[in-house]
Amino acid sequence: MPSGGWETWSIPPRELAAAASRYVIFDGAMATYLHQCGVPIRVCAEELNLSKPMLVEQVHRAYVEAGATVVQTNTFAANRLDLARYGLDAETAAINHQAVITARVAAAQRASVYGTMGPAAGGTRYGALLTADERSRLGQVYEEQAQALIAAGIDGIVLETFPDLEELLLALRVVRSIAPDLPIVANLSPEEVGVTRDGVLLTQAFATLRDAGASVVGLNCRLGPYGILRSFEQIAFDGGPYAAVPNGGILHRSESEGLAYTGDVDDFARVMSDIARLGVRWLGGCCGTTPEHIRKLVLTLQAQDAIGTPAEPDQNPLPVQVVVADERAEVDHVAVEVPLGPSIVDMLANRNRTTVIVELDPPKHLSATRFLAGAKALCEAGADMITMADNSLGSVRISNMALASVLKQRGIEPLVHVTCRDRNLIGQQSHLMGLHVLGVRNILLITGDPSRYGDLPGATSVYDVSSMDLTKMVRKLNDGVGFSGKPLQRPAQFVIGTAFNPHVHNFAKAVDRLRRKVEAGADFVMTQPVYDPALMERIADVTQDLGVPILIGIMPLTSARNAEFIHHQVPGISIPADILSRMREAAPEEAQEVGVEIAKSLVDRALSCYRGIYLVTPFLKYDITARLTAYIRELTVPAVASAARGGL
Repeated sequence: MPSGGWETWSIPPRELAAAASRYVIFDGAMATYLHQCGVPIRVCAEELNLSKPMLVEQVHRAYVEAGATVVQTNTFAANRLDLARYGLDAETAAINHQAVITARVAAAQRASVYGTMGPAAGGTRYGALLTADERSRLGQVYEEQAQALIAAGIDGIVLETFPDLEELLLALRVVRSIAPDLPIVANLSPEEVGVTRDGVLLTQAFATLRDAGASVVGLNCRLGPYGILRSFEQIAFDGGPYAAVPNGGILHRSESEGLAYTGDVDDFARVMSDIARLGVRWLGGCCGTTPEHIRKLVLTLQAQDAIGTPAEPDQNPLPVQVVVADERAEVDHVAVEVPLGPSIVDMLANRNRTTVIVELDPPKHLSATRFLAGAKALCEAGADMITMADNSLGSVRISNMALASVLKQRGIEPLVHVTCRDRNLIGQQSHLMGLHVLGVRNILLITGDPSRYGDLPGATSVYDVSSMDLTKMVRKLNDGVGFSGKPLQRPAQFVIGTAFNPHVHNFAKAVDRLRRKVEAGADFVMTQPVYDPALMERIADVTQDLGVPILIGIMPLTSARNAEFIHHQVPGISIPADILSRMREAAPEEAQEVGVEIAKSLVDRALSCYRGIYLVTPFLKYDITARLTAYIRELTVPAVASAARGGL
C-alpha cells in the first residue's frame, strides 16, 4: 500500500510517478451543480461553454477554492453523438476547445486541467457487445473529442462513468494511440458492487485497463460512496494509482426539491476517508456533489492520518442478492378471474388483533425459491399479508404482479406496490385491471425512484401522473370508470394505500400532503421505517383525525454499516444518534441481534399507538422479520384474551 502524508498538489503534465504517494483531489459535479444554481435540467450543460463561459468558470473556481487540485473540463457529453441530440454536433471542436480555455483560466495555475470524456454508447446498450461498425463509429467519435481537448492544451484525460469495460477499453485505446505520454484516468461506473455491467470482475477489469495504457484506474458515479467503498474492499490492490469519485448518494425524487441526492457532506467525507485508508489516492466527487463536499473532503483528510491500516470490512455492509437454486415447484392453473382477497382496512378495524404486513423484495434474478420460502415462513409466523415493492430504487426485479399471482395460488395474500415511474397511463390502467383479475385487492400507490439511478439508467422515467393523481384515477376505477372516462362494465374493488415519509425538514407540509392524498381517495397509510419512538407518537397524534388507519414502518438493522448506509443514503429514512451508537458499539457478530432487539423495542412502543405494523425485511433475511412477527403475536394474543374476558 502506498505511504506518505497529506498534500494537495497540481500534477504537472506527464509527471505521474509521485501520484501513488500523494492525494490528488478532483473537483465535484458540474451539470448537477449548475442545475442547483438555476440552470434548467433540460439545458445542454456542455453548450454553456460557448454561451455562458463565465458561469462555467465560476463553478470551476469554486472547486479550486474548495481545494481541488484537478479541474475537469465541462465536456462529459461533448462528443458528436451526444451533442447531435441538441443540434450541436457541428460545434464539437469549438465546445471542447472553449471548455479547456475556461477551465485553465479558473485553475489559475493552482490546479491541473484534465479533459473529461464520457461514454458515447454506454448509457443505452446495457451490456450488449459492440459490433464492428459500432466500434469503428465510436472510435471516430472519441478520437474527434480527444483531438480537440489535446489541441487546446489539457494536462490529462479523464474517461469516466463507463458501465461497460468493453467501451472504456475502446475509448482508452483510441486516446492512448494519439497521446502516448498523456496521463489518462480510466473510471468504470458499475451498477453492481464488484463487477462491471458487461460481467467482468473489477480486479480483472483494472488489470486490463492498466495493460491498455491507463495511468490511473478507478470507480466513479453510480454506486455512491458506500458502494465504491465496498467495491474497493473486495479488490486485490496491486500498488498502482486508484481513483474514487462517487456521486453524492442515491438519486431520488424529493417532493420539495425535485431530483435530489441523499447523504450529506460530512458522511461523504467520512466514507471517502475510509476509501483513502484502503490506498486510494485520487479522490473527488461526481453527480450531486458540490464545492462543499470537496472542501469537507480536504479538511477531513488534512485532519487525520488517512494512510493507516485498511478499514475493517463489515460483514453486512450493503444488500447482496444471494443466488439460489432454480424454482422447480409446479404452479396450479390460474383461473380467468380469482376471487378478491380480504381488505386490509377491514383487518385494521378489528380491535382484537394487530395487523402485521411484511415487505419482502422480489428477486433480481429468475429464481423465486428463496422469496417463496420467505413468504411461507412469514405467514406461518403470523403475517397477514406480504407486500412487494415495484422495482424499488429503479432496480429490475421479478414483476410483483407475477409473484402476487403465485402467492395467491399458495393461499398467501399479497399487497402490491404500484409505481408511477415505469408505466404510462395506458400501461398503468392495463396493469391495474390485470391485478384485479388476479384477485389482488390491496395496493400501495407510490411515485417511485428515478430510473436514471437504477440498473438501466438510460431508461425513461414515465411519471405521467403523481401518486396523488393516480390515487384519484384508481378511485375512478372503483366507480366503474376507466382513466379515459369509458365504462368498465363493473366497478373495481381496490383498497388504496399511500405512503408517508415523516423524515423531512417540513413535517407539517408532509402531513398536509398526506391529508390531500387521503382526500384524493387513499384508504390506508404505510409509513417509511421509523426508528424514533417519539416520532412514532407524533405521527399517531397528528394523523388521528385523518379517518384512515396507519401502518407504522419498522425495519431491523443488521450491522453498523447497514445503519450508517440507511441513515445517510436511503431516501426518506433517518436513524437517531443513540441507535446509531448502539450499532457502532456492537461487535460485528452481535450487531444483527442488537438490531433485532432495537426493532422489538420499537414494536413495543408502536403497539401503544397503532393497530397495524409494517415490517420491512432487510436483504431477504426473512428469518428476522419472522421472529418479529412472532414476537408481535406473542405480545398481542394475551391482550386479546384479556379483552375477551372483560367483555370488550
